[in-house]
Order: sequence, then C-alpha cells, then structure tokens
Amino acid sequence: MTTDRTNRFDFVGPRKMFAVLSAILCVCSAALFILIGPTWGIDFTGGTELHLKFEKEIDVAKLRSSVSSADLADVSVQQVGAEDQNEYVIRIQNPEDGTEGIQSQIETALRDGFGEDFIETSSFDAQVGVRLVIKYIGEERSSTEIAQVLKDIPNVTVQDSPDDNTFSVKLPGQISKVQERIAKDISPDFDILQTDSVGPKVGGELRRQGAISILATLGLILVYVALRFNLSFAPGAVLALLHDVTIVIGLFILLDTLSPHLPFEVPALEFNLPMVGALLTIIGYSLNDTIVIYDRIRENMERYRKKDMENLINTSINETLRRTINTSVTTLCAMAAFLVFGGAVIQTFALAIFLGVIVGTYSTIYVASPTILVMQDIQPYLSKVFSPAATAGSEGK
Repeated sequence: MTTDRTNRFDFVGPRKMFAVLSAILCVCSAALFILIGPTWGIDFTGGTELHLKFEKEIDVAKLRSSVSSADLADVSVQQVGAEDQNEYVIRIQNPEDGTEGIQSQIETALRDGFGEDFIETSSFDAQVGVRLVIKYIGEERSSTEIAQVLKDIPNVTVQDSPDDNTFSVKLPGQISKVQERIAKDISPDFDILQTDSVGPKVGGELRRQGAISILATLGLILVYVALRFNLSFAPGAVLALLHDVTIVIGLFILLDTLSPHLPFEVPALEFNLPMVGALLTIIGYSLNDTIVIYDRIRENMERYRKKDMENLINTSINETLRRTINTSVTTLCAMAAFLVFGGAVIQTFALAIFLGVIVGTYSTIYVASPTILVMQDIQPYLSKVFSPAATAGSEGK
C-alpha cells in the first residue's frame, strides 16, 4: 500500500488481525448468553419489585430470612447505593407465589356457598398483579352475591368479566405481605420509595418486542445506508452495530457473573426495558460515528478518483480521527459522572452506554470501514450470481 502524508496511522492495514479479534469477542459473547444467560429483570420475567429505605442500619441476612419466610419462593434482596443510605431492593420473580392457600380458601368458600359443582375452571391470570379467574356452572351470579360468600377472606376483591359465567378475584398483593413481614421481623421504620409489578405474560411480550425493536432497527439502517451511500457500504454499518450490541451484552453477563469477586462495587446488571433503551442508544451513537466516516470516504472517492480504495479509507479515518476521539471522550466523561453520582436507577444504563461508546468507536474504525473493501472484493462474484445472463453475454462478446 502506498503511504500518504495524511495517513498518520495505518488503521486498514492490520484489518485481518482485528477481524479475528472481533470474531472471537462476538463468539465468546454469544457463548456467555447461551451458557450462562443474562439476569432478566421483572420487566421481562414478571414479578414484583419493592425499593425500601430504612431509617436505621439493619442486618441484610436477617432481612433476606424475613422476606423468604413470607411463603414466596423466588425472592432476592439486594442493597443499593451507599451503605449508610440503608436502601434495599426486593424482587419477587413469580407473582403467583404465596397465593395457593388463598386460592384454596376461595374455592372452598364458593363450593360451600353455591354447591360442590359450582366451579368449572379456576386459573391464574397474572397480567399486572394476580387475579384468580373462575368459570362456573349454573345460573348467573352477580358480583355482589359472590363477594358476600367471600366476605370472610380478607383483602380479596371480586371483579366482573365480559365472558359469560365468569368472574375474577383480585388476590392480596405481595407488596402488602412483604411489608407486614418486614414490619414484624425487622423494623416498622421504613419508607417505600418505589414499587413495580409486571405479570409473566406481559414480561414475555416485552422481551419479544425488545428483540424485535433491535432487529428492526438494524434492518432499517441497512436500507438507509444502502440508499444514502452505496450498497457496498451498508453491510459494514449493520455488521458493526450487531458487533457492538453482541459484545456489550457479553460484557454485561461477564461482569454480572464476576461481580461477587470484583474489588469494586458493580451496579445491578439486569436486562430490563432501560437496558433495551441503552442498546438502541448505542446503535444510534455508533451509527452516527460510522456515517461521519462514510461521508468522508464518499467525498474522498469523488476527490481522489485515482487513489486506491484501501489508501482512501485510511485517509478518511485519519481525517475524522480528531472528531471521533473528541466525541467519544466527551460522552465517556458524561457517562462516568452518571456512574459515580447518578445512583442505582441510572447506573446500569450509564454503564451500558459507557461500554457501548468504547466498543462502538472501535467497530467504526476496525469493522465498518474495512468491510467496504471486503464488499468490493466480492461484488464481482455477487454480480455473477444475481445477473448470470448479463455476465454470460458480456463474456461471449
């Protein structure tokens, strides 16, 4: 390759070495996702989350024991923020935990009130909170009649259903059960800062929609870059964005796995809706960086028509390098401030953006831009595949 005075750094020359490095990182990230898997938040699994603040210091082990004894199977307790803030997040993954006994009481009361053959089906509908949906046999009963039969069961509410011979019973929430247990076993002096409750059906739907939103974004970017620049530019942009998302997810799973053994505190690395927002933000940031370099490559293609493509891409990266570094460092400083001073709510989002900026800057230079060369090398072969008749005709002439 000829050396140009504008090429202070040779970014394109070692592209094969960096291609191997990126492939290894992506494969490792995929392996972590399959073998270990992320820690899904309640947005995607369903459940209840309770953020508490105690007035005095408490024993974390005693708090875990107290919550676990409340007939709730899958419960986790995590301290958030500084130790002197005395803030804890309690997560209950299964919104149906602790409801079996109440279900039995409700069914017994209904059979005693309306007959043994009254209940046809009885099932949970955990969309937001927990409801017991009951379909019955026989004459139609009003919600007032049913509520009168269930009056001895505390904290249940009868709700009408649009279906015939069907009604639902809203069961006591897990939040009140956890509150009562903590007030009894630990201390009544605490405040509830935030509560959140999502059913498993809603969580599963959100997970599907999150994946679809990321894939749809990548597909639209492929079309956008192909229309704005050239078809040979588009695969590199999408490959770089997919590379960024894959590696950031892998780093999150790795940090989450190693967090108990790290010498510094790591925020709760859960995959939830803010994490999907962070991944989409990373895609936007990395795409913006890629478009800047692509735009310079296109300008230089028109300006230096006789220069070989490898040298031209190298020149374009060097010309935009200062802008790339300034943008990345500025964004990293802002995210570092959020990581240090932002608190538990914003730390996961900030960490994802922080990692995404580093990986995105790397992929713009070493993945997106060199892929143009690969596409130009295989373009003649693609032309033969998609236009065999035209190619045969030109060879005959």
